[in-house]
Amino acid sequence: MKKSETFSRFLKEQKLYQKLTSTSKLISISFLVIYLYLLFSSRYTASPLIVVINYLAIFTGFSGLIRFKYFEIPSVLLSVLDFGKDSPFFELSEEEKQYVWRKAGREEDLPLDAKPEWIIQTLQLEDRFPWKRIGKLYLGFYTMVILISVYLLTSVYLETGFQN
Repeated sequence: MKKSETFSRFLKEQKLYQKLTSTSKLISISFLVIYLYLLFSSRYTASPLIVVINYLAIFTGFSGLIRFKYFEIPSVLLSVLDFGKDSPFFELSEEEKQYVWRKAGREEDLPLDAKPEWIIQTLQLEDRFPWKRIGKLYLGFYTMVILISVYLLTSVYLETGFQN
């Protein structure tokens, strides 16, 4: 049974969410390991670099909130706001529609004759912040901060070996 292209894109979006979650956990664990190393190494607890590691860990944790809001409502459902009845969501089979609907955090079943207006009102799509745009901007900012911080930490390590 061949899945529709729209449903395949939805599944790819869900896989991306899982990959980003795993990557975020890996980054957080890496910062934890570096933090613990710095914390228990001698003469290093007064260094400003330990503060940088703390802020990076907090920043990475905050990224989970942005990531959740970005993927909270699948893109195929968000398209109902822009395209109405012509949305790719209405091209899905009933089973696929129910699956996507549940991924949006809805416990009740999607009515068989759901109208775009009903979906927009139920999910409050008109009142929703543009999390897709916010998420992309945040990812760029987050990547820049992480790269600069890792460069700073690496250069300090190579110069002093964290022996301040």
